[in-house]
Amino acid sequence: MDPSIAQEESKLLDTPSTDPSPIAQEEPQLVDTPAIVPSPIAQEPDNDVPSPGTQFAEFAAGCFWGLELAFQRIPGVIETEVGYTQGISHNPTYKVVRTNKTNHAEVVRVQYDPNECSYETLLDLFWSRHDPTSLNRQGELVGAQYRSGIYFYTPEQEKLARESLENQQKKLEEKIVTEILPAKKFYKAEEYHQHYLVKGGMYGNAQSPAKSCKDPIRCYG
Repeated sequence: MDPSIAQEESKLLDTPSTDPSPIAQEEPQLVDTPAIVPSPIAQEPDNDVPSPGTQFAEFAAGCFWGLELAFQRIPGVIETEVGYTQGISHNPTYKVVRTNKTNHAEVVRVQYDPNECSYETLLDLFWSRHDPTSLNRQGELVGAQYRSGIYFYTPEQEKLARESLENQQKKLEEKIVTEILPAKKFYKAEEYHQHYLVKGGMYGNAQSPAKSCKDPIRCYG
């Protein structure tokens, strides 16, 4: 994994360059800026098929590393993947998403057994892991990719999500800005992002994904 990526996650996306190079200042056209190409493919439904007997659920709540580990620890969760969705471009990379120009959200797609884990359990964890009243940011992480979102796969999931938002709003004074939308095409993030904290994270300190583990989650390892 690339430790520099983790360091960049903790900075504001609009931090100005500190490169003193005259070339960088005089010829900005030479900077390697990813091309943003809108594509209707990105707006298609997520038609991936979960394993037999399981269902998909998908959530955005800031940086996807800590959220993924929290979901991994829930009994009945079979698999988790982190990725990008709800944006305008096809096959986005992390480098492109972090430009804040594609409208992708960092998400965790959860595959769970509904006989062992209810959707409401996943919703409860989602609300507990972030500030749903913060628009396009979580703490110092700023940008559309860090927004709050629930992306549903079935009418029942949509119903439960909207009910849970209403119940959560009763507990808060500020308005919840969480978006609730149909799940769109899911783009799996680069391999080093997958199970990032279990692998050791930025500092090489592996964290346990054991079911019902109560250890505090260190968001960068």
